[in-house]
Amino acid sequence: MKFKDVTKDVRKKLKEEYEIIEEELNFFERGKGKIYAYKFEVPEFLKKYLVHSGVYFGRIEKCGLRLSIDGCSLVGKKAKNCVVEVEKEKVEEWMCGKDIDCNYIKEESKCRYLLLKWKSFFVGCGGIIKNGSKLKLKNYVPKNRRTKY
Repeated sequence: MKFKDVTKDVRKKLKEEYEIIEEELNFFERGKGKIYAYKFEVPEFLKKYLVHSGVYFGRIEKCGLRLSIDGCSLVGKKAKNCVVEVEKEKVEEWMCGKDIDCNYIKEESKCRYLLLKWKSFFVGCGGIIKNGSKLKLKNYVPKNRRTKY
């Protein structure tokens, strides 16, 4: 499996999109564009032996950096842009895997992905999609992390 250091690219995208300055974490891309975060620098000779370690952080998409739930938790508190606070009912829908209405932003916003925050918790990252005349937040919560209520 290829193991590519993408620390510079991810840090640049975090700064551009979310206004996050992240200097503690290092980032590596492995298989299907998945990015993993590490707190330490991996020596070159170990890179070929690392099979699965680090925290799944997200992936770089065509329109921006889409963070995982864990990625949001790691860097969300530092974000100054593209963060939306939602109420409990919306969080419950979100964690069930439903797309939610996005009355929180203006259509001319430069954000393509929003970090969802409920109280002090970051619950994920959603893509902004147009649904007729309304904006919706596309849900990317994996099936194995969804709840039922």
